[in-house]
Amino acid sequence: MDLSAEKQRRLRELVVEAKEILGGCLHPDGRPKTFAELEEECIQVGDRFTTQLLLGRVAERAPDAPSADCPTCGRRGERGPEEPRILQTDRGEVGWSEPAYYCRSCRRSFFPSFG
Repeated sequence: MDLSAEKQRRLRELVVEAKEILGGCLHPDGRPKTFAELEEECIQVGDRFTTQLLLGRVAERAPDAPSADCPTCGRRGERGPEEPRILQTDRGEVGWSEPAYYCRSCRRSFFPSFG
């Protein structure tokens, strides 16, 4: 993924903000944190950031179509209730709702992939 210079600048600004959220590099008693402690804090923030970013992106790709073609018979299926899903990612769990459709001809629910 190539990022424009503007997007790279904005990412650097997010890094500065994340450093402010994490706070200083010293323990409350004044001892410096070890490299491993600093690394672990950064990993935790990165994982949380990635999980939230992924959750937002997954939600954006969910279709709002009232119907979809049944993969078995090709007839139009009606949108039903969404199915909650928990996805285990490399950075943690991401919950989202998958749109479900129902085919009256086949009497089955299906979950089409869009895009």
